[in-house]
Amino acid sequence: MTDNVAVDEFMTRFPIISNMVTHAHVEQVLSHLVDVLDDEIEGDVVELGCNVGTTSLFIRRMLDHRHSDKVFHVYDSFEGLPEKDEMDESSHVNQYDKGSCTTSIDIFKDNFRREALEVPKTHIGWFKEIADDEYPEKIAFAFFDGDFYTSILDSFEKTYDRLAVGAKVVIHDYGWEALPGVKQACDEFLADRPEKMIKIEGISLGLLVKQ
Repeated sequence: MTDNVAVDEFMTRFPIISNMVTHAHVEQVLSHLVDVLDDEIEGDVVELGCNVGTTSLFIRRMLDHRHSDKVFHVYDSFEGLPEKDEMDESSHVNQYDKGSCTTSIDIFKDNFRREALEVPKTHIGWFKEIADDEYPEKIAFAFFDGDFYTSILDSFEKTYDRLAVGAKVVIHDYGWEALPGVKQACDEFLADRPEKMIKIEGISLGLLVKQ
C-alpha cells in the first residue's frame, strides 16, 4: 500500500462514527478495495446503502490516500429500510422493519464536510428506482449494505452486468441470522451464474469476485 501503511494501521487514524458496522467489517471492505486498486481493475466505486456514511468515509479516505481517480458513488433512500419480505423474517433478538435506520442526506453530507472530505456522488432513492444512467458504466468495487432481500436483489440487478472482470463486491450482513434475506438474495441471484459467494469467516460479510 502507498506509504507502506497497512489497512489496520490506516484505520487507527480515524473513528468509526456509528454502530452500523464494526472495525472488522470496515477493515475487510478496505482490504478488498485496496486489492482492486492494486490490480488496476477498470471502473468506479459504488456503495448501495450508505446511511450516515460510516463506511463511506473510510472508502473516501482510502481512495484519497491511494491518489485514485476512481469516482465514488453512493446510493440510499435516506428513508430507512423498505417493506420487509417474508425472506427477511427472523426470530433473532435484533429486529429490523420498514423505516429502520432512517437518516438524512444532510447528516451524511455533514459527516464528510466535518472531515474536510469530498462528498461522493450521491444518488437518492430506492435502488431499483434510480435511473440506470446514474450507475457507472464500469464498476471495480461495490459494497452492498441493503439489509433486506429485495434491496440486495435490486443491488445485483443494477450493478452485476457493469462489474469489470476481477471486480469485487463485499456484502454486509451475509450469513447474519437477524437478516437472513441478505444471504438468500445473494445465493438466489448467483444460482445460475459462474460466481459463487465466499463467506468471510468470523464476521457477517460475503465476497464476490467477478469472472
